[in-house]
Amino acid sequence: MTTHKVNAAAAMLALILLWPAAPAGAASTPEDQATEATLTLDELRTFSDTLRIVRQHYVDERSTPELLDAAVRGIISTLDPHSTYLGPDAFQREDTGTRGRQGGIGVRLEADEDRHLVVADVYPDGPAWLSGVQVGDRVLAVDGTRVRGRRLKRSMDAVQGEAGSTVTLRLRTGSMQPRDVTLERALVPIPSVRGKLIDDTVAVLTVNRFHLATAEEFTRRLEALRRQTDGAFDGVVIDLRDNLGGAIKPAAEIADGFLDEGLVVYTRGRYPASHIEYFALPGQWAPDTPVAVLVNGSSASASEILAGALQDHGRATIIGARTYGKGSVQSVLRMRDGSGLRLTTARYYTPAGRSFDQQGITPDITVNARARAGNGAGTGTGTGTGTGTGNDDSATRAEWQKDPVLAEAVQALRQDEQAAQEVMDEAEGEAQNGQAHKPRP
Repeated sequence: MTTHKVNAAAAMLALILLWPAAPAGAASTPEDQATEATLTLDELRTFSDTLRIVRQHYVDERSTPELLDAAVRGIISTLDPHSTYLGPDAFQREDTGTRGRQGGIGVRLEADEDRHLVVADVYPDGPAWLSGVQVGDRVLAVDGTRVRGRRLKRSMDAVQGEAGSTVTLRLRTGSMQPRDVTLERALVPIPSVRGKLIDDTVAVLTVNRFHLATAEEFTRRLEALRRQTDGAFDGVVIDLRDNLGGAIKPAAEIADGFLDEGLVVYTRGRYPASHIEYFALPGQWAPDTPVAVLVNGSSASASEILAGALQDHGRATIIGARTYGKGSVQSVLRMRDGSGLRLTTARYYTPAGRSFDQQGITPDITVNARARAGNGAGTGTGTGTGTGTGNDDSATRAEWQKDPVLAEAVQALRQDEQAAQEVMDEAEGEAQNGQAHKPRP
């Protein structure tokens, strides 16, 4: 293709994308249209000139497809931090990730306090689990490329890939000699909810991310814990710390599970099609049971929706630190070449009409601590918490009291439970007293 034809094609594409639209309800005159067309063509000439000059004079040769791809990425990158261009491979990973499956080896990687890349979770029945990879293993190299001196995110991304392909990790367990493990990637179901009991009476459900099956996982974990307590809890803790979000619907469904009615969350954007509202349905999972939600500066998006909804309805006490403040809606739009755009199209609002975008959710009780039992200093770059494999467990007092945020939550729940019991006892006493002094007909 000649330079002239490439420039003409690029200009036509940009003209279609950038041609300004008249405001809704306003009629544009021929004069307005002519002015807008002239301005757009002037801008397109600058784009065309830039493309031509870079192709001809840049020190390293760049192909036209590379430059056009860079132009698209440049447009999106100027919008906001959350709008991104997804190449075909990235779009495919995004699509499978929201379904709770990931092309990889079935581990969650984090950076420890010394900035070493370590295995934080090993998912049951995944390639890593079947090959004996252990929680705490340090990753030294990926496919022969050392982790040290390389950006951690690049090493993490290198572990992922198409199902059926292979990756070789150099691992070290404790002080043992390093070993190489070659694993075949697969689509691994990723557990998103863990459950445990504290003192046999308080249910703690840790949600490390939100995918489309998270609400279903949450109810299964909650029911499993309920069976261990003969059907009753002193309180329920929902741990959303370090949960960066994910799919929004399951977060709204979990909020609904603790509400009988009312708005859960709504969105507003430039177009009516972006206006969405979620309402709670009658019925609760744990009626009359006090609830606490744990958050920190890495609780974002769907986590903030869940926390904000329960806070506005007075259904839960929010404990921890101010959340991240990611209250905008990203729609993932597929392009005809298999790539996609993750584009901000609206903002979320809590039931009380609060926008938490760039502001976050302020806790009812502030505890500025990231440490938690079983998870070091909590400085990981991945999502989720804990070092288990997703099985329900029971935490001893010594374990959970190492986590100051969780300890504060347990104390607050028991105070709420005690206060609720006192109200019930008082109401029952008044009813009995009224019956005793009721005059005979």
